[in-house]
Amino acid sequence: EEVYDDDWLERKMEDETMRTVVKFYGAITFLAFLSRSRYTAICFICKAVQLSLQNGACVYTPLSLLQLMGFAMEDKHAANLYHIAKNALSLLERFDVGGDQISGVFMNFYGRIAWHYEPFQVCGDNLRRGFESGLSSGSNLGFHCAFHVIKTAIISGEKLDSLLKEIDYYL
Repeated sequence: EEVYDDDWLERKMEDETMRTVVKFYGAITFLAFLSRSRYTAICFICKAVQLSLQNGACVYTPLSLLQLMGFAMEDKHAANLYHIAKNALSLLERFDVGGDQISGVFMNFYGRIAWHYEPFQVCGDNLRRGFESGLSSGSNLGFHCAFHVIKTAIISGEKLDSLLKEIDYYL
């Protein structure tokens, strides 16, 4: 059994091939999730996180960690997982993250995790940022952010007429 040291987040993944593999695992995780193959998605997420643990963090590590926390939020330790997800979000500051990554990270954090713990307005605003970022980069994850904006607005009790205008904007 391999033991990981505490400084794995401080190390950057230098190997381009490993970064590409982590990116691939993130993409295949999303496809497995959409095809309702939960255990396949979890397997690929775990592989991506394992590569980050072994080789250091890269630009795709935050998304992998957030995907893992999103699946694990059903656990009784959800508050602890939220703190791990917040730390994963803070990794964005270390890397030059593009629009497709921003929309994926925001969708996973604010759409799947943070809305349990943070004010709905904060989640909605950041999900809108994820939508705009995805739209400008051509990523379809921006539209998933829009779905979560609508979900958050309904749960928070936003007026339906303003929500209808916002939905028209997304369409």
